[in-house]
Amino acid sequence: MINGRIRRITCAKMAWGALALVIAGSVHATTLVGGGTTLPALGYVGSNAATQLQVFGTNVASGSLFGVDSSTTPIGAPAFSYCETGDDASKNIFAGVTTYSSGLTTPYNVQNSCTKNATGTITGFGAALSGVNRTDLAQPDFAAVDSPLNASDYLNYQNNHTSGDYPVQFPAVAGAVAIAFNLRDNTGAQVTSSEVNLSDTQVCLIFSDQITSWNDTRLASAFTLPAGHSIPANPINVQYRSDGSGTTFSLSNHLANVCGTINSSVFETSQAFTSVVANFINPVPTNWTGSSGDESLAEALGNTANSIAYVSTANALATNTPLQIADVNGTNPVNDFGGPFTITDTAFVYNEVMNTTNNTNGTAQLEAISSIPGVVNPPTTSCIALVKPALYAKPGVSGGVVPTGTYPIVAISYLLANAEGNGADLLHMKRLLIAPYGFNFTSRVTTIGPGTGLAFLTLGTNAFTISQVSGCLVN
Repeated sequence: MINGRIRRITCAKMAWGALALVIAGSVHATTLVGGGTTLPALGYVGSNAATQLQVFGTNVASGSLFGVDSSTTPIGAPAFSYCETGDDASKNIFAGVTTYSSGLTTPYNVQNSCTKNATGTITGFGAALSGVNRTDLAQPDFAAVDSPLNASDYLNYQNNHTSGDYPVQFPAVAGAVAIAFNLRDNTGAQVTSSEVNLSDTQVCLIFSDQITSWNDTRLASAFTLPAGHSIPANPINVQYRSDGSGTTFSLSNHLANVCGTINSSVFETSQAFTSVVANFINPVPTNWTGSSGDESLAEALGNTANSIAYVSTANALATNTPLQIADVNGTNPVNDFGGPFTITDTAFVYNEVMNTTNNTNGTAQLEAISSIPGVVNPPTTSCIALVKPALYAKPGVSGGVVPTGTYPIVAISYLLANAEGNGADLLHMKRLLIAPYGFNFTSRVTTIGPGTGLAFLTLGTNAFTISQVSGCLVN
């Protein structure tokens, strides 16, 4: 077994080295344009993602994943532009969806500006922005999502591309979804992170609207306050993501798998929060407020007394005044999150996507791309990899990704690319997709790892290989 592991590592290093030599010989310096999920954005481009919707050029931090990628090859190294659109918009931009939807005045396109409209939707990755200067792009170089491709996403891509042009999807990093709060006790003192430890049951009851007041007796065990301090009878103001969000998908994946049936209803796994809780409350209560993007959500939490929210840990840590973050089941999203998160052949599948309908218990249901009505020439290559959501929904699951004792609310973030049409960006895109698994990159990244709320994944028994990933992209 040890010799087999050595052979795999040696082959990976050889494949990485060969690709690096080819890229080093290229003199095509360019900007790779993409965008998507806010959850790992601070890991991908650095601290500017906390305050800027589009981070590009020299604003990409040198210690971030994309910053390290830019500096690895002195000649021909790409720059990056990353627009924080959230999952739903990024999938539509990536697919090249040309139809209008509610609240939009323009179809999705990589060239559209990276700015929010009145509904909080972004319809482009800002490729034409001065400093990015990629007016040549007809499609994004990449997209990043925490909710993997579903059947509708795949059909959107197929219907806006030529026959046989497939999306590529591989997991890149893991992230912790924090339960943050803004609460003061009866003396007016801020309740702090060290004083709150929620159980899964309590999280389930809050987000199903069963517990609506902070002094509910069912929450009493969550607080460890100084003598003479208590929690006032104030309503729980829930802050949630109003846009289609991978952070929402990750929270709902956890809730659907651990909460079970509450008052004859279940949580639905979805990237739309109103769909997640629709079996319990519809519409959401007036004191539940939606925000577009994790950064906006974190800001809303900080500005709203007696509130609670789910937000990426990286963004919770990046606010000007760090948010208070609850432990969950006695584990912390900062101190008890950092890996290793190992992917083996039992943890993922190829050429399957999320079904638009969940299982009867609300958990995610997968389906083969070949079985989706309307799919033409389904892919046969091993280039669309999906980590089974149930295998990272809670720690310690047999064959799962999250070890026992790890913080339990976990996201798996993916990088999406185009199998064809990469043109002069091809070699740079190959390197980007394998960067999360290359020691030359990960050993130099400071924005992902212990203490950041983000973690790299490792490739275990019979997982995909670096050569396999890079081979999925052609001109």
